[in-house]
Amino acid sequence: MAGDKIIALRLAYLGWEYHGIVKQPGLRTIQQELEKALLEQGVKAKLRFTSRTDKGVSAIDNVAIFRGPKPTISRLNSSLPDDITVWAVSAIDKPVAPLKKTYLYVIPFKVDVNRLTNEIARSFREARLCKEGKAPLPDQYRVERANGYTKVFISGRSFCWQMIRRIIGFALSHAIGIKMDLAPPEPLVLIKTELPIRWEEFYYKKLIRIKNFLEKESWRWVMGLELIAALDAVISLEQ
Repeated sequence: MAGDKIIALRLAYLGWEYHGIVKQPGLRTIQQELEKALLEQGVKAKLRFTSRTDKGVSAIDNVAIFRGPKPTISRLNSSLPDDITVWAVSAIDKPVAPLKKTYLYVIPFKVDVNRLTNEIARSFREARLCKEGKAPLPDQYRVERANGYTKVFISGRSFCWQMIRRIIGFALSHAIGIKMDLAPPEPLVLIKTELPIRWEEFYYKKLIRIKNFLEKESWRWVMGLELIAALDAVISLEQ
């Protein structure tokens, strides 16, 4: 449409109650909710996402891009469910691709850090990490021990479908001896997407509400503790 711009929306969401980000007939998805909220402002958007997260996977920093008018960010958030927020928006000159994405996987028990690190490296050589298509191997990864659980950070420019869950599944299978082709999706979160975008507007109210919800529900998911920390980092750094 003449005069339309390319709009980028920076998203955070809890994916536990959704069938992934991409729209699927008859299923509740992040795309479905976002397009419905945009339509309330008269914006019929054809959304493209820099990361296509699966059912149960959450994000602190995913990005949706479409061509159309720039929405009002506060009104957009009021139309979205409580577990989805658009926390930054910008008009950009041309479509962009991520420079790097960083995911966090939280294992809700202690695993030997050196053993798990070695098994992750072995998965790159021996495991079938892409069931469909292909993708480059991750650029960086690290394992950290936390208070009663284990964190794995994996970064790269792009990933194929379920790649990180296959890496973690392979590594855990060999590190603790429990056969696991795919690690569960709920402990996985996209915590950072690096893009050549200068963000123009920010909206933090729902980030804070999501954080408050997680503080009440953290007994259910160790992941909740890490999401709280990630949200705190976003809120403090971006303001």
